[in-house]
Amino acid sequence: MNKRRLPIVFFLVLLIASGCKTVPTYEPPIEPIISPTEVNVNFRFIAYDTGITNPDDDKRCYYKIFIDKIDAGRTTIGLESQKKYFEAKLSSNMHLIVVEKWVLDEREGEYKKVNNILQPKPNFFYFETKASSLTELILINDKMVNKAQFAVTIQ
Repeated sequence: MNKRRLPIVFFLVLLIASGCKTVPTYEPPIEPIISPTEVNVNFRFIAYDTGITNPDDDKRCYYKIFIDKIDAGRTTIGLESQKKYFEAKLSSNMHLIVVEKWVLDEREGEYKKVNNILQPKPNFFYFETKASSLTELILINDKMVNKAQFAVTIQ
């Protein structure tokens, strides 16, 4: 090889090598975690489904929470058979909670609201909170008959 071309080739190799970058590793998106042990709360909502007989029917889901007709947030994400939590600090008063079930559409990779026919029924409940005690509201949805039951405990 000609001595004149050697510095040009060397320069081009350095230029190409400096332009190469490593491909960043794929990191899946982080889903927000709502801890079921938040401090200074007086309301806790827990929801799970029963009547699931096949693991293929146990979808990932969460519940969107509306308190007094205002979007208050959502529960943690989990399988339908697992407990999902939502906690809040509410004023001492009677409150209305309305829940919407959202299920992961695995084909599209996003959560979608469950059809109104398949939403837990009833999907609302009136409850009372007090500043000095924890009100725990549990929603147990029987997926086979699509019937929900609410249970309230005050601690």
